[in-house]
Amino acid sequence: MYTVSAAFKTALKSSGHAIIVRMDVLDTDFNIVHQFHDIGSGNDPTDILVDGNVDVDVTRLTRRTFTANVLNPDGIWSPGSDWGGMFYVNRLIRMWRGIDYGSGHELVPIGTFLIDSADVQVERSMSIVTLGGSDLWKKFGKSAFSGAKSWASGTSINSIISYIASASGVTRTNLDPLSGRDSADREISTKFAVERGDNRGEALARLATAHGIDVYFNALGRLTSQDFSSPGDKSVVYEYGPSKNNNLLTVKASFTDDNLYNAVLVVGTGDKDHVVTFRVRDTDPESVTNVNRIGERIFIYETETIKTAAVAEATAVRLFYRKVLVNEDITLETICNPAFEGNDVISVVEKEFSKLNSKFRIKAFTVPMSTSRQSIRLLREIKLT
Repeated sequence: MYTVSAAFKTALKSSGHAIIVRMDVLDTDFNIVHQFHDIGSGNDPTDILVDGNVDVDVTRLTRRTFTANVLNPDGIWSPGSDWGGMFYVNRLIRMWRGIDYGSGHELVPIGTFLIDSADVQVERSMSIVTLGGSDLWKKFGKSAFSGAKSWASGTSINSIISYIASASGVTRTNLDPLSGRDSADREISTKFAVERGDNRGEALARLATAHGIDVYFNALGRLTSQDFSSPGDKSVVYEYGPSKNNNLLTVKASFTDDNLYNAVLVVGTGDKDHVVTFRVRDTDPESVTNVNRIGERIFIYETETIKTAAVAEATAVRLFYRKVLVNEDITLETICNPAFEGNDVISVVEKEFSKLNSKFRIKAFTVPMSTSRQSIRLLREIKLT
């Protein structure tokens, strides 16, 4: 969760707080070129943001996407204009949402984006442009290796991530130092190779998956990595419940067996003479997919890129949250908290009907730019054994 003040957290608990939003246009060095606000009274020429929405989903490589409707005075946002044409080539958009205290305000970033599309609509001497965009993972989407390349066993994982990022034009990173691992487990245990034409983003995702690392762009547009070896250690960042706040509007809990696993087994065959394995199982007595309740249903992942038990563990934990928990889908409709980040842990208490009383990991959420209603999709926080 993005760091906010105590006053911000207090105001969130009040359904009557006033919201404030902002849209920054940045150059490629992340310097602010222009700032725009919501339409307000419409008297200020910077008041052009009509509405919009930011969507965050941790199951996608492109974690953040956005849409926004903006007024188009004199056609400045139209792709054919001088300013607009430049904008669609070498400009970024950063969206903010916060709270207006009356005597001041506090904003949090909710995403930094490249433009994907612009639809211009003209009606009765007025024009609105609908912008659509995605986070900076888009830079990886059209970036490919011009020739074969490999990294030898013992190369730092972070050095490979940094190389791929730099070659793709990604200049700002916030990489986990992996300090919770032994030094050998911060390195690749077998050669990592790519071929000419391989997509850099797909190669980065392959590297991250094989070594139990989550890689994404955060709200400020920095390529961020997170070690998944100890997810249970994450603290609760926000609480929903009758004794905590009145922000919880509706709860929907649904279950499906389309992808019903409750265990992950990772098999590392990087050293053929010393194959390593690690298994993660759902043994939480509160879970509907507890192995003691329905039996073990296992997802097996075997790879030559893993040689150590520590890396096998980190990979198993990450796959557990990607492959196992999708069968339990919980959706909250609540008063918007724009400071959330994907994989934040929250607690939800609603014992009367849905029987929820547990910690959950945020899988996906929306941040609206003009309303207060937020949708949050959750994964249950399971004990790992």
